[in-house]
Amino acid sequence: MAAEKLLTETMCKAAKPKDKLYYLNDGAGLRLRIRTDGSRTWIYRYRLGGKETSTGLGTYPIVSLQVARSKALESRHHVSKGDNVSTAKRIAKANRIIKGEETFGAIARDWLEHNKAEWSSHHHERNKGLIDRYLLPSLERMPIDSIKEAYLYTIIKEPYDKGTKESARRARGIASQIFSYARATHRGTINPARDMADNPYFKKPPVQHLSALPQDQVGNLIKGLNKTGVDQILDLKTVCALRLALYTGLRDNSIRGALWEEIDFEAGIWTVPSSRMKSGREHQVPLPTQAVQALKDIERLTYREPKSFIFPGGGKHKIMSENTLRLALHRLGFKVTAHGLRSLITDVLNENGFNADAIERQLDHVEKSQVRRAYLRSNFMEERIKMMQWFADWCDAKASGKELNNVTKLKAA
Repeated sequence: MAAEKLLTETMCKAAKPKDKLYYLNDGAGLRLRIRTDGSRTWIYRYRLGGKETSTGLGTYPIVSLQVARSKALESRHHVSKGDNVSTAKRIAKANRIIKGEETFGAIARDWLEHNKAEWSSHHHERNKGLIDRYLLPSLERMPIDSIKEAYLYTIIKEPYDKGTKESARRARGIASQIFSYARATHRGTINPARDMADNPYFKKPPVQHLSALPQDQVGNLIKGLNKTGVDQILDLKTVCALRLALYTGLRDNSIRGALWEEIDFEAGIWTVPSSRMKSGREHQVPLPTQAVQALKDIERLTYREPKSFIFPGGGKHKIMSENTLRLALHRLGFKVTAHGLRSLITDVLNENGFNADAIERQLDHVEKSQVRRAYLRSNFMEERIKMMQWFADWCDAKASGKELNNVTKLKAA
């Protein structure tokens, strides 16, 4: 009889649902069950006291082939001692709860780490922030199976009622994924957050489109950023970050995670790695002289080494909080988000006749047409250097009350 062929990760990934439930055997009692709905679960079969029985070892691909084999080996060890595998798992679960390994906080951190490699830094930071802010204060030390829907409802309801409706809804969604991860890794059996998905109390708030900063308010913004000493209500790091948002058009996530090694002062170029770009591609940004000066103003405050954060956070936060720029704009009297500065740049540059392709490249917009995208391989750097210096000068002119003339001449210089 031919030896049983062992499974590979490729075989497991390729397993598709059929009309009937079926199994892929890995040998020694371990097999992958594929249901008609496409779900894949590891099963370990064994004999104890003359009777054949089985136990689940987790859901694929959350539990990989390698991990499933390790769990099967542990199960065989229990069987060799005459122990019931299911009973041994319950005892181990109780011990893990005592040690704090099956608390909501421990599983939430494990879930974040498990997905970190597949997420952008912004996505990871946002999810971690929602967990830290809305879920862990009340749930961190609770055994995950002790959390009831009614209690979770009160936790989500509090921030929802205070006005952070979308953040509260997202926190519930993240909690649901954490509970599902606990089930998949055999550390939990319930998902009260999923049961709340259709709760009519948590209505989706109406979409509020991000508005551009009005052009007639640019001068006042520059004046607010130019204030010094006791007249300046913002700290120097925040002032610099807002200037960079205005003078480059970068998204706030790209700015807040900036490292000093990304800045080439001599060339006046900022190279943002793909991990912090929404497009997923590296992005080179020209720095107007005003942006370079803003960076030099805080260099003495935050530069420690090339890999130092330009905008380090306080307390537990490695970098500046995601709400800092929006709240800073509000404190200065402008009811817009940092994204509203990108809209301003688009409007001003298009109205003054600059190359639309150069503008799109500056804002790192991805061309929707595949054919056109294939032809637009240039980064328009020389043109963007002149364009963004013109825009920075235009902003300063608004603050001084002067008009910036000869646009065509400036573009062609």
